[in-house]
Amino acid sequence: EDQVLTMLRGQLVEIISGAVFLFMGLAACSIAAIRRRSGVRLFVWLGVWSTTYGAGLLTESPAVVAALPHSFQMGVPYVNTVIAYLTVVVAFLAFLELSLGKVRLLIEIVIFAGIAVALAGIGWFAFGGSAGKFIPYNHLVTVCGLVVIVTVVTVKKLSDKFLVLLNRRVLAVGTLLFTVEALWVNLSRPLHYQTPYFLGHLAFAVFLLSFGYVAVQIVFANERRLLSIENELEVARQLQFSILPTTIPEVGNLRIAVAYRPMTAVAGDFYEFIPIDRKRVGFLVADVTGHGVPAALIASMIKVAMQSVVPCAHDPRGVLRGLNRILFRQLHDQLVSAAYLWLDTENRRALYSAAGHPPLLRWREGKLE
Repeated sequence: EDQVLTMLRGQLVEIISGAVFLFMGLAACSIAAIRRRSGVRLFVWLGVWSTTYGAGLLTESPAVVAALPHSFQMGVPYVNTVIAYLTVVVAFLAFLELSLGKVRLLIEIVIFAGIAVALAGIGWFAFGGSAGKFIPYNHLVTVCGLVVIVTVVTVKKLSDKFLVLLNRRVLAVGTLLFTVEALWVNLSRPLHYQTPYFLGHLAFAVFLLSFGYVAVQIVFANERRLLSIENELEVARQLQFSILPTTIPEVGNLRIAVAYRPMTAVAGDFYEFIPIDRKRVGFLVADVTGHGVPAALIASMIKVAMQSVVPCAHDPRGVLRGLNRILFRQLHDQLVSAAYLWLDTENRRALYSAAGHPPLLRWREGKLE
């Protein structure tokens, strides 16, 4: 019992640190699973990064390993090897979500190099070799990646250009503390100077929390942006429905029914009636290419332009020509297809013209024409 207590006291820092990092990582992954919206991948990689670091600390503790079932103990060396090589890859995958342009390309190169070293190291160990055979190459990849990240994060011009950050200072402080601690540990080893383990865990915790703080800021900013867009779309949707006819004209010997179901919140579909009297009426159906606010704005322009072609409502070709003349210079890259139907129930006459619109469907004597 004394030996067990002594062993636990010596490993207490690693066990507590590993449990904390493991909990933080699982919490981040849970948040990503619940949200399933913008910024999810950033939280996923951040969670996996913290989880692998914490799991590595726990599996390196003899006390924790001794408490595991015997079948699990056999796989611990393989787990440690995988974590040792892939933690770096996961860390740079998290940074990849913050990078832009050429820096993103550099980080992708570092990631591919880290994956290659990891495959070689894990494969070498799986076939009976030493687990640390390729660790020096793994450290080299880590140093190269850290040089890129530290340079970009600390230089404001570079971070403004190549990183998606709302608060550069927090991440810069965390990155510098972690880098200084890592350099100190590597320089003190040749001098046989023992650095307290908790300093490394503390530096990594500060680094991880600064990264998480930036990630939360980005997610909240995206949420505010999405909320603003949704509010604008709702206003545009209300405006679009306001330009549609509110009543159906009453025409003798004719029954009119309308159904309007846009595919998105705001669409470019439009229809309008031109009632002349109880025996004559015109129907316009138009479709603006694309979806969203631009298409809805063009549809509102068609609504206004229709007032100018009312005098030629009896002439479908004249209606479409008039709309084309009015809207041609306003559409730019947008394309509008339209169809116009004129019905005269007194003289039993129907005239139809289309401009790029699918033909009408006519139901006659139980058949669709």
